[in-house]
Amino acid sequence: MQNRGAFMTKIINVKDKLGNPAEEAYRVLRTNIQFCNFDSKIKTLAITSCNPGEGKTTTAINLSISMAMSGMKILLIDADLRKPALVKRLGGTNAVGLTNLISGQASLQDAINYTDVDGFCYITCGPTPPNPAELLSSERFDEIINEAKKHFDMVIIDTPPLGSVIDCAIISSRTDGTLIVIKSKAVDYRSAMRVKEQLEKVNARIIGVVLNKLDRKEYRYYYSPYEYYGNGSAENTGKGWFRKHRKQKAQKQEA
Repeated sequence: MQNRGAFMTKIINVKDKLGNPAEEAYRVLRTNIQFCNFDSKIKTLAITSCNPGEGKTTTAINLSISMAMSGMKILLIDADLRKPALVKRLGGTNAVGLTNLISGQASLQDAINYTDVDGFCYITCGPTPPNPAELLSSERFDEIINEAKKHFDMVIIDTPPLGSVIDCAIISSRTDGTLIVIKSKAVDYRSAMRVKEQLEKVNARIIGVVLNKLDRKEYRYYYSPYEYYGNGSAENTGKGWFRKHRKQKAQKQEA
């Protein structure tokens, strides 16, 4: 990682805390995201879900690590200012994090946690604020993201579930793409469509859907035409959705 010393304030061991990251599934997801660069390169990516407990933080962590292992420099930011989860999963502290950056109490260098996965760094939420939406809609938040983009190949932002609060819509309107994580059999069609419509209202660019915690047998039944090569573990990617999305884009360009 270039200029690592300028940002290496803490070294956190995360390899022992990950368990089975379903590496092949995340390689597929990583590749599909790279193919979504239709008009411009994706440098900032928001990850959300309809409801809590669908696996968005797990997806954000493992996708970040998969990208870092491919040689990219990745910064993962916990922007769930209401119920932060990153510090619980990876360690570190919330004493200095995103809220400190936005309020001007710390610099980017102060907040970054460097891990034992080369190229993967993260920023925790910081002290929980009374006004999350106001902080995330501030110009200072934009400045932080723009500064991070200068030092990392991609900035991945773990946001709150969009079905609960509006924070994700605020963030997604400022990122190059948004990824939605949906837990199999946990979200009905109407709820998923409401999330999609909320993102579209703020002109968010939805690049895909991760269908999570899908039963191996059911996944083979629904997605065998798409030749999924993963191992059918708890974290699976909705590869069919990505293929359909790319096809629709190509048809529009030909029209």
